[in-house]
Amino acid sequence: MLKLPMIFSDHMVLQRGKPVAIWGESDPGKAVRVCLSSAQESIVTTKTLADRSGAWRATLPALQAARGLTLTVSNGSETIALTDVLIGEVWIAGGQSNMEYWLHFDAEKQEALDRPENPDIRFFDYPEVSFEGELEQYDFSDFGFWRRCNPKELPWFSAVGYYFAERLQAALGVPVGIVGCNWGGTNAACWMDEGDLRGGPGEIWLIEHEKRLEEMDQDDYRQWFLSEPSNIQNHPVPGDSPEVLYPGLSREEQLKLMEGPKPRYDHVIGPLHPCRPSGLYHMMLEKVAPYAAKGVIWYQGESDQPHADIYDGVLEGMIRAWRRLWHDELPFLMVQLAPFGAWFSETGEAYPTLRACQQRVAERVPRVWLCSSGDAGMRWDIHPKHKRPIGQRLALLARGHVYGEDILCDAPVLNGAAREGNRASLSFEHGNGLHIDGDVLNALRVNGQSCPARAAGDCLTIDLPMAEQWKIEFAWQGYYEINLYNAAGIPALPFRILLD
Repeated sequence: MLKLPMIFSDHMVLQRGKPVAIWGESDPGKAVRVCLSSAQESIVTTKTLADRSGAWRATLPALQAARGLTLTVSNGSETIALTDVLIGEVWIAGGQSNMEYWLHFDAEKQEALDRPENPDIRFFDYPEVSFEGELEQYDFSDFGFWRRCNPKELPWFSAVGYYFAERLQAALGVPVGIVGCNWGGTNAACWMDEGDLRGGPGEIWLIEHEKRLEEMDQDDYRQWFLSEPSNIQNHPVPGDSPEVLYPGLSREEQLKLMEGPKPRYDHVIGPLHPCRPSGLYHMMLEKVAPYAAKGVIWYQGESDQPHADIYDGVLEGMIRAWRRLWHDELPFLMVQLAPFGAWFSETGEAYPTLRACQQRVAERVPRVWLCSSGDAGMRWDIHPKHKRPIGQRLALLARGHVYGEDILCDAPVLNGAAREGNRASLSFEHGNGLHIDGDVLNALRVNGQSCPARAAGDCLTIDLPMAEQWKIEFAWQGYYEINLYNAAGIPALPFRILLD
């Protein structure tokens, strides 16, 4: 009995420059040999022993970028050979639906689909599994293997993940692999161990869940959940996916779709639900870790609205949990929530708080950087259809902060303000080449009203109305349209200040 986790398969990408863990199952006590080879020679070979339970783990030394390799695992009586293995850069793509969002739905997908295959980009999506036995009980064959970057497979890629990989691969000239471990509608507590929630800011998610479990008939819930096909998250092929993910669904159409009776347990987060605290940490993330990776790209936060005020503390705890699980201080490149008004029953009312929490985490936690999405949102859709700017800005952050390129890669962020008579002068970090795209600065309010503003260098000058005190807010709403950029074309982050 020789087995490997599904993430080890043909066409996979292994991380360069770091020790690479290979693990699996075999007969207890049996020797396991792991060999990585090219067509010409064996590159590295290592051996280990399966423990009493049959689990084994081997570690390959840090390796340089390479292509066309074979990974062979044998225990004397059985052999597994994985072909077309690459060594390059591996990134984990985590979060909820805006990270999961397939290229098939992206407004600019055709340009990507018209390109020839890029053999240096690969993508793996771990199946969306929320409870024990689900993987064996249902058909998840559309996921759990490494996809190649060709017109047939590209529609299944995370759009953000693809645009990130495409730009990063072109800059680095080495293979890039994206490991998708995400699920739409999930809050950060879903991706943390119970021990990381208990006693911390995120404990409220556990307390609420435990109260729900006490109040429900869990056997009845399980029977209902398993009998409803819609509850088992088997994705259809991209062309058959729900209409709500395509561009163009109006607010009126959304409201009409919300009409009608609701199932008995609709939206109840019970013991099998993917949105229960810690569920996906155990059922998905632990199945992927510690697959060697360079870092994490993270797009999430929409579903933390019920406890938006503690999101920064929860997010910090989640980052610690992931780094501990990988035994690696992985860099996190986070996407700030895009402008958003309303979508079905969801609204962007709490988004200013969530965005501020994301910014605080980027400021406080080492090796965390924030990607601006201020010009990539939609008023009536929680899933913006243009993911290219997001993926490319994430790649820019990676190039500047992780790979050490001397480039402007961060969004302009307010770092000082002063009043000079009837004008305010605001200075920005990363504000090189600050400019307004158009004649009027959008999303700026001073004491609730718009005011003339001019940008030059790394400063913004605002003409102030008559008042004793000025509350200056920029992009401090659920939905806004932004047009303040630095020389790299990155929109400024939201801010709110009081000025005397």
